[in-house]
Amino acid sequence: MKKMYCRILAALLCVLCLSGCGNVHTYMTYTYNVSTGDSVDIKLDTSDDYQLTSDLPFEISKDGQLLTSGSFINADGYQMYAGAVEEDENASLLENGSTDTIEYFMWNYNNSEYNYAILIKNSQTGVLLGNTVSEESAKEVFNRLQISLN
Repeated sequence: MKKMYCRILAALLCVLCLSGCGNVHTYMTYTYNVSTGDSVDIKLDTSDDYQLTSDLPFEISKDGQLLTSGSFINADGYQMYAGAVEEDENASLLENGSTDTIEYFMWNYNNSEYNYAILIKNSQTGVLLGNTVSEESAKEVFNRLQISLN
């Protein structure tokens, strides 16, 4: 009877170990030295075949399809985009918020571009992300990113 319990326990442990393998995440990080003098880390969750390039502007793709392009802006540029979104009748603010490391807002331009302006806290550096695929695609890419000072 004791051997049977040991076998059942061993089988359950194997099932638990294997079930955890489906949630494996992989990441790619590049560090960029930008014109503001800051060194910025862009980290992307590359699970499900997402890719990040090291070139500038950097690009994020999935299964070989370009989804989002990103470039660096300064804090004044972040404020300029905020004002432009507010004043342009073809732009509509979709969301804004902050995390421990960034402030951001997302807007739609002309129902064809889904953009994020991101300001890295405690810096003069921001990131601009542009996506022409869809709002859902833009949000998925944004949620896969971690942006911080190096």
